Amino acid sequence: MRNINSDQSRSLMESKNGPEMARQDQERAIFVRSKADSRYWLEGQRLSFHDSANYSARMQVSGRREWFPLGTPNKKKAAAKAAEIYSFIQANGLNEALAHYKPECEIDSKSVTVGRLIEEAASISNARRHTLDEYAKALRRIVSEIRKIKHGSVEEDGFTDLEAWRRKVDSVVLASVRPIDVVAWKNARLKAAGSDPLARRRAIVTVNSLIRNAKALLGKKLLPFLEQRLELSRPLPFDEVTMEKSPSLRYVSRVDPYAILAKAKRELGKQDTEAFKVMLLSLVCGLRRSEIDHLLWRSFDFTKGVLRIESTEYHELKSEDSAGEIDLDADTIALFRGYRAQNPESIFVIESPNQPRSELKARTYRCNSTFTRLIVWLREQGVEAAKPIHTMRKEIGSIIASEHGIFEASRYLRHSDIRITSAFYADKKKTVTPKAFEGLLGASDKVIDARDLKQDRDEQQRTAK
Repeated sequence: MRNINSDQSRSLMESKNGPEMARQDQERAIFVRSKADSRYWLEGQRLSFHDSANYSARMQVSGRREWFPLGTPNKKKAAAKAAEIYSFIQANGLNEALAHYKPECEIDSKSVTVGRLIEEAASISNARRHTLDEYAKALRRIVSEIRKIKHGSVEEDGFTDLEAWRRKVDSVVLASVRPIDVVAWKNARLKAAGSDPLARRRAIVTVNSLIRNAKALLGKKLLPFLEQRLELSRPLPFDEVTMEKSPSLRYVSRVDPYAILAKAKRELGKQDTEAFKVMLLSLVCGLRRSEIDHLLWRSFDFTKGVLRIESTEYHELKSEDSAGEIDLDADTIALFRGYRAQNPESIFVIESPNQPRSELKARTYRCNSTFTRLIVWLREQGVEAAKPIHTMRKEIGSIIASEHGIFEASRYLRHSDIRITSAFYADKKKTVTPKAFEGLLGASDKVIDARDLKQDRDEQQRTAK
């Protein structure tokens, strides 16, 4: 055995302890977490001989797993190839990686998962990001309830509760969700509402909304292009699945908007200016909450007395039809002109410490705290609707419809179709009574009331005796 003197021994021990070992541990931790580093794939059993004499690596994206042949029995070369493929996937997506590194792979219906459908639909659709997110949420919700996939409480593989749930739902094979499953799910939801008419009405609205949004991912405009990338088995999940007959969605006013606005000016106008501005923009101008959230001061033309609603670098409108000009009365112009003078450097009409975050898929509100304060105040005034701020928009729609007609209300609310205005927002504000019989009932010599009926019964009883 070779002898080691004391100096060599001390040097060997120092190399295995202290800062040097810490540095090595830190370096190892960095590359172990990075799949784009070939050293990651050299760890453990991350490479394997999968149906081949050469190494293969398995990659996972949105719940979908795919094996990639690495074309070599040399582990170091295979690890480098795996890191290259992973980097390609991150930059271009799994489907592009399959076409590039695994062109002979045959895609069948068993490999088309919910997550893959969502991914492909998002890549070819020109719908707004928030709209696509609503479609994906609806499909995931239906599939999760059909397959009874519930949110867990324990983190799994570093994923949060929501991410773990989404990963499980996205891994469900689309072909396993049959139309009969969707129909059974729909009927179960309706039965759960019981015999309460209001609960059943809400259940119908919910299932119709979920089915309509989920079906959009397989709609006529997208389906031909999806079938060029995916092998979709028939029937598709929503084939022949009908929606329930919608209950009347006609808005019925249950509040006094004139009294609410007057009180808002007295209270919010002095105590909470930002909430009062939101009230004006929703009740007087008829803006949607998302439009208020990102409204810019440059949208006001105080000289012409109009408010222009248009897509900006901070917010994309619901549709092209949502753009338009709103005529403002002198009092509203004066109020907003005054607010502008108080904050001449502001970009947004509603002040908020939060910055717009357009990179997020899910809808978030920059002025959420202001909206919350106004909602609390509106509920104190008796506005019991689920969306009190949107109720203010409905109120101005009803007022315009009664004063100027459905067509003007549709233009004011900037609806894409006048039928939407007629179905949802037209509600009379004027008292209408027939004049054909005016004076006939008032000319009666005797008005029968409860006391007269009681006297008649007493008289009949005395005569009988």
